[in-house]
Amino acid sequence: KMYISFMLREYEQMNAFAETFFEFNLRTWTLMYHDTAHSFYGGLVSFWMYRQSNDPKWASRGRKALIAMKKWSESSAHNFQHKAYLLEAEEAFCNNDIESAKSLYEKAVSTAREHRFINEEALACELAGNFFLEVEMKDTAMEYFMQAHQRYHDWGAVAKSNALFEFVQRALGPSPSLGIGSSLTCPNYHWNVNTNQRKREAPNYRNNSRS
Repeated sequence: KMYISFMLREYEQMNAFAETFFEFNLRTWTLMYHDTAHSFYGGLVSFWMYRQSNDPKWASRGRKALIAMKKWSESSAHNFQHKAYLLEAEEAFCNNDIESAKSLYEKAVSTAREHRFINEEALACELAGNFFLEVEMKDTAMEYFMQAHQRYHDWGAVAKSNALFEFVQRALGPSPSLGIGSSLTCPNYHWNVNTNQRKREAPNYRNNSRS
């Protein structure tokens, strides 16, 4: 449930499920890391929640997940290196370390692609898009969102790719042309947005309200 709420950017549910998750594992943090997927997404949720709340407990939780992921990547770079890069990029985003975040998001995307983790390549592209949207680099954000949309669709997550499309339409606004010389289609939508317009909002893929 924490994973689903994170993927759909439902903040109230994400916060509730994450609190339950970390409370349950508070006394067994080492055991929790045997489930690497839970640790990975728990770290991503923590950094995301920190940016929404500025509560230092979320930064601490994300940092612990990052430390564990780096340790695992020493044993199996193929499985964990891209995850470590993505957590590190999210931490840099939290710390307003723009240059480091730029580099780390690209490393996360390229490494996930190289290691053929298509779902996590899509996620890395999406989170990179959110980062570049926030720092007002709209053309770069659009490039990453387009990659995320395509990779989610390739993975078979059509509902997720459609939800991402709708969010970008709200965030960047529709236009007769894409504005960066390319376009994207999928069974339900023609991707068509203008990177010169943006309504500032926290991503929420269910509806148009600010969470």
